[in-house]
Amino acid sequence: MINSLKLGSYIYSLLADIDAKCKVYPLVADNDAKFPFILYKRVGLYDNTTKDGYTNEDTLTYEIKVVTDTYQKGIDIANDVRQAIEHGTKTYLDMTISDIRLNGADEQYMENAFVQTLNFQFSARKN
Repeated sequence: MINSLKLGSYIYSLLADIDAKCKVYPLVADNDAKFPFILYKRVGLYDNTTKDGYTNEDTLTYEIKVVTDTYQKGIDIANDVRQAIEHGTKTYLDMTISDIRLNGADEQYMENAFVQTLNFQFSARKN
């Protein structure tokens, strides 16, 4: 069985390398979090089975939110996030991660913050 639930730690490592001033949190930020920061969470995991059985491949969807105090800073960091994550094939632990693509994006303003939301889909296959 593939251990695709650990993909979150891989995403964390990619996001942490984007900007030293930009703190990264899984799911929810600390109460005293300072702008800018990034939130990420898994929003879907589907095993890819066939009529012959399990394929040792999962499809995962992650939501990444860039939260900033200015609109332009949010756009800039969101572009950096997209560049760091999208496309290519990568190896992490016992998985090959491929078919990484941006599935959607939206933006909003809430509680004195600009939020850029990016949704990515990943395929993870056991090595």
